Amino acid sequence: MPKSNLLRTETARKNYASRARAGIKRYIELSKVPEDKIAAKQNVQVRTLMNRIEDPGSMRLRDLWDLAEIINAPVGELAGGDLPEEMLAKLLQQKLL
Repeated sequence: MPKSNLLRTETARKNYASRARAGIKRYIELSKVPEDKIAAKQNVQVRTLMNRIEDPGSMRLRDLWDLAEIINAPVGELAGGDLPEEMLAKLLQQKLL
């Protein structure tokens, strides 16, 4: 039988992924930039972009930052909303590089 601690972690991960996916899709719709243009700017296939959107936890910070710049969206909302301070620090560090 799994530990309840593990179940809470899995639930939190699914909630994060759901919020991040919704934020990414919403800003893509608002920006009206087609997925093929976003994929071309990120130098990936359209299918790879769609896989990253469906599983935002697999997306690297640099990819997330690039996506935010392409669709003119705040990175925090694309990353699932409430970010821990460590993740905000990583995002700022990526921006400064």
